[in-house]
Amino acid sequence: MAATGVTALLLCACAAVPGSGSVQAGKAALTVGGQNPGFLQLIAVPPKPGWTAVQVVEGFLAASASFANGHAVAREYLDPAKRRTWDPGWAVTVVGAPKVGQAIKFAHNVGVPNNQGEKVPVTGEKLATLSDRGQYRGTTGSSTYSFRLFKIAGEWRIDNPPSRLLLTESDFKRVYTPRNLYYLAKGDQALVPDPVFVPLQATSATLAYKLATALLQRPKGWLTDGVSAAVTGARLLGATLNDGTATINLGGKAVQAGPAQLSYMISQLVWTLAGHSYGASAVQSVQLEINGHPRLPPASLSGGRLALSVPEAPADQPLYSLAATGAVQERTRLAPVPRPVPGEVGEGRVPLSSIAVSPAPPSERYLAGLSPSRQVVYYGPIRRGGKLSTWSVPGGGVTSMSWDVRGNLWVAAPNGVWMLPPPADSGKRKAVRLDLGLPNGSVVSQLRVAPDGVRFAMIVHEPGWHGHRLLLAAIGKAPGPGPALGPSVPIGTELRHPPSQLTWYDADHLVVLSQSRTAGRQLWEVPVNGGTSTALVTESGTQSITAAGPANPMAAGLARGQLALESNLNGTWMPQRGTAGSPVYPG
Repeated sequence: MAATGVTALLLCACAAVPGSGSVQAGKAALTVGGQNPGFLQLIAVPPKPGWTAVQVVEGFLAASASFANGHAVAREYLDPAKRRTWDPGWAVTVVGAPKVGQAIKFAHNVGVPNNQGEKVPVTGEKLATLSDRGQYRGTTGSSTYSFRLFKIAGEWRIDNPPSRLLLTESDFKRVYTPRNLYYLAKGDQALVPDPVFVPLQATSATLAYKLATALLQRPKGWLTDGVSAAVTGARLLGATLNDGTATINLGGKAVQAGPAQLSYMISQLVWTLAGHSYGASAVQSVQLEINGHPRLPPASLSGGRLALSVPEAPADQPLYSLAATGAVQERTRLAPVPRPVPGEVGEGRVPLSSIAVSPAPPSERYLAGLSPSRQVVYYGPIRRGGKLSTWSVPGGGVTSMSWDVRGNLWVAAPNGVWMLPPPADSGKRKAVRLDLGLPNGSVVSQLRVAPDGVRFAMIVHEPGWHGHRLLLAAIGKAPGPGPALGPSVPIGTELRHPPSQLTWYDADHLVVLSQSRTAGRQLWEVPVNGGTSTALVTESGTQSITAAGPANPMAAGLARGQLALESNLNGTWMPQRGTAGSPVYPG
């Protein structure tokens, strides 16, 4: 009965963790430090007298999911000498459906004070690894770990515990929760979230220390080429939490940091420790000290003194679309009746089939549109007297366009992805083909650059892959004249049907439209850290989707140039009067 109970504890619950990319544990209300009142803590079972070697391994794996008192119960399964030295920290290997094999006796080794030994193999699909600083790295393939056990005082104990926690996918989801580290977008005044995972049972002070430690190290993973830290070479001397204020004491290169670097550093710390992307935090403000001396006053997200933040679309963002005449028009919540935009783009004399608008300030905003054949890109300023220019895409057949915050236009075509520099750089306006870092023959059908200008979301068909995949990558610098994409990671892997359209909803989520011949079209909210996607209410006949954060209604382009708006995510769609083809928010 004891063995059955341990096995049931090990294999209980079912949850999906993606095979690659970065994963999310869910969207329940969470607090830093494992103080979520709804968190069901695992009660680990210590080893019982007379258990076999297999039962001991099963019990150890189940107890590994308990962080109480430094994995105190899991340590009871170890050789006494190993109990004192085993320190996996937060590092994890995530496996799917692990199988504990039969015990295999092995010969006595010289120097081992026991004459009995058994090895117990544990095999399973290796889904991911998590570093000690919480960085997730997806992987594939099988995983096998051979536990070695000896009898200590007549009871089997493990002699070689793994250096990382070995958790099932369901246990990982149950005891780890997502957080964000925030780094600087290279070349721009913005912060970029980098997902990490932390134990729910970690204390608030421990969590603040670990997150601050990770933030001071060089960014790793798929975002590496697109972000940087405000102060490199800084050393964490201490982190304390008192009445909601985290005091972070830095040394090392932080001593030589100037006012601008320190202001960026405090922005990183406040967003990382007090951010609320996944629920309320026990940290409300951050006090930065250098060698024990306060350098800046306490800062918070609501204090209004932070030098950097995560870009968010302002409320009442204009929504652009095409009228029946082909003229570009705009509407806002305060001015819901569509009106032509100024300049040649709003006159309707040049036929356009789809459009994209730059996220620049209104007086500097540009528009790009496609010819009906999708072979030519028209672009020009949205201002009085603004004229259209043209660019013939090599190979033609443009499938998607997106502007970034620097004024670059990104264009996807069957023969690759191209970047057209800002129109203001007339002397440098030469299109550059992007190094995708994807298998040869991959085709990007849709792309969107995040408001931070670093993260690049795309729908890709790769050779040998059935259907289309949703991928994320970071824009970095290539050795040549143009940019390059870093390693890509898949998200939304559990979508039931191939994705066809996408838009950024906020800094942590995409909204994706999937479609199939049998099931029709379905909208999904897809976390960018790889978590489980959520099906959304979908208006009948939806052809395209665009969003600009929760402060603006989401817009769906319907058949025959119609438009529907949704004030709240997953709310009720309201069809609009008139023609509004190819609706898009800036971006």
